[in-house]
Amino acid sequence: MDPSLYPDVSPVCEECQVDKPTEPLQRYCCGTGCTPCVFDLYDEDLQNWKRHCYENHQGRHSVVAINNSPVLTPSSFTTFELIKITAVSGDTNLYRFKIPNGGSLHLSVGQHVVLRGTYEGRSITRQYTPVSSLHSKGYFDVFIKIYADGPMSQYIKQWEVGQVMEWCGPYGNFKYSHNQYSHLVLLAAGTGLAPMLQVMQHVVSNDEDDTVIQLIYACRNYQDLLMKPLLDELSSYWNINILYVISKERKEEVTGKYNEKLKYTRLTKSLLEKELIVPPTKAHFLICGTKSFDKDMIKYIKQLGVKDGMYFKF
Repeated sequence: MDPSLYPDVSPVCEECQVDKPTEPLQRYCCGTGCTPCVFDLYDEDLQNWKRHCYENHQGRHSVVAINNSPVLTPSSFTTFELIKITAVSGDTNLYRFKIPNGGSLHLSVGQHVVLRGTYEGRSITRQYTPVSSLHSKGYFDVFIKIYADGPMSQYIKQWEVGQVMEWCGPYGNFKYSHNQYSHLVLLAAGTGLAPMLQVMQHVVSNDEDDTVIQLIYACRNYQDLLMKPLLDELSSYWNINILYVISKERKEEVTGKYNEKLKYTRLTKSLLEKELIVPPTKAHFLICGTKSFDKDMIKYIKQLGVKDGMYFKF
């Protein structure tokens, strides 16, 4: 049966005791053409909920208790307590939020969540990718760059440990299964590192995943490299290769670690072609950075022969 034909039931189904998804307000949509949009996800959740209730009505599945519901949903915001703030660079902090009862966000690799705040009387939202392991229980971490202006930065500047913030999700249509690709090339700039950390941690946590990963991470200054201790740890794995591209400092100005690979230049097409550890047509590319960075990287890899379907932009 078509899920759209499943019968409507009350906001909490009497048989399965699962809450009906709540339709997002119009302001939850950022209007930038995200795929999927929060309203696409709501429609999907609604049809899944109808199907679930219908099948329970038919006696084909066991009852699902309401206390087994996820701690986070894409159709409504949930509050989480801020329990730790750690500086990771001059303008970027790592924020840790508590998940009650040792719970988990149940994210899939590459998914992000949406923060809602209020600034000068109006509601604002931004998306962030948690950088904690997908297997983390009892907490999740996000790193956020604080700008001199901008409403979300002004809101976040006021945060203190013990306060609660509103999050919803997860969102994102990136799909990955182990050994899906022989080589992944991750092209990241600044806070675009976040989804890449999620992918790398996911791969190394699975002993049966032999995917070889090359991260090319671009920053203006060495001190701007985010989550460096975690990157150092990941670089010790046999299948993780990391290249740092530093655009605003000279070699003599940077003191790096013994085993780091550093380039003191901009990430150009020629540098990319020279430094790739496999031919570009033999890899799958993931891209995340500023709009101009993403545009440049897509242009470069296409010039190197990479076709649509061989890359994904977060």
